[in-house]
Amino acid sequence: MIKVVIDTSTIIDFTRAGIGQLPELLKNAKSLELELFIPTVVILEFWVGKSMELSKNIRAADKLFFGIKRIDLTEPIAKLAGELLRQNRLTSSVDAIIAATALELEARLATGNRRHFAGIKNLHFWPQ
Repeated sequence: MIKVVIDTSTIIDFTRAGIGQLPELLKNAKSLELELFIPTVVILEFWVGKSMELSKNIRAADKLFFGIKRIDLTEPIAKLAGELLRQNRLTSSVDAIIAATALELEARLATGNRRHFAGIKNLHFWPQ
């Protein structure tokens, strides 16, 4: 089974524009080809959006996230994220946590913003 960490852009592309990788990810997870993970910092980043003031959007988001394994910020992930920031691989703490989560889980990263994560050694994307 392939492990995949979902970035915020993947969620936003689908919920706001109906495009992107999320439907295929969910379909492949149902057929047990993929195991999906979402860092809780992605939920934070998604919840910042103005659209989350509406209760119908909150319900839809909760339904969307249901069944996707949450990954909290652990000490090993935090240290790895700090290392990525210190090495100037990333400028955003949130992106560093997302990348570190994928690396720690030995998972691929599903993102619509590959350029944000360019140059990170051993980070692999889904799809390739």
